[in-house]
Amino acid sequence: MAGLIYVGFIKKTHGFKGAVKIHSENSSITLNQKEPLMLEINKKVVPFFIEQISKSASEWQVLFEDIQNVDEADELIGLPVYVESDQIEDAETEIWINDTVGFKIIDQTMGPIGEVVEHIHKPGQDLLEIEFNSKTYFIPFVEELILNFDNKLGIIYTNLPEGLLSIND
Repeated sequence: MAGLIYVGFIKKTHGFKGAVKIHSENSSITLNQKEPLMLEINKKVVPFFIEQISKSASEWQVLFEDIQNVDEADELIGLPVYVESDQIEDAETEIWINDTVGFKIIDQTMGPIGEVVEHIHKPGQDLLEIEFNSKTYFIPFVEELILNFDNKLGIIYTNLPEGLLSIND
């Protein structure tokens, strides 16, 4: 999913016309109503064109053109939402970019700690699945743990709390 920036996920429906509420995990993104939002359905991104939109601090209320009722909107709950990176200025430095599979993780204290094998979307926060020393670890993908995000070199620099990688040992 190169070229996409993760925005958040569809939290719930709103009203009877099929509008949805999107929990935004990146308040710096502003939307162009003329451009579609990209929803990930079965590991494929599908464009959904916006009929109407309103935004609050951490939430967007969106009515999509092809969603006609609450039942159709219910099927979208929990889906990850993206925008195309060309809609965002300076998208290359955006920390919420989704295409992190294959990125190396280098921690401030521990040094190189593995490679991202999957970006997992969960309500509340995303997780990076990391392979390290033949084991699998999950690291919360949150700004507090990310020091720097180098899209060109494919490196995520972190400051992980002590014991995070040994939590499941």
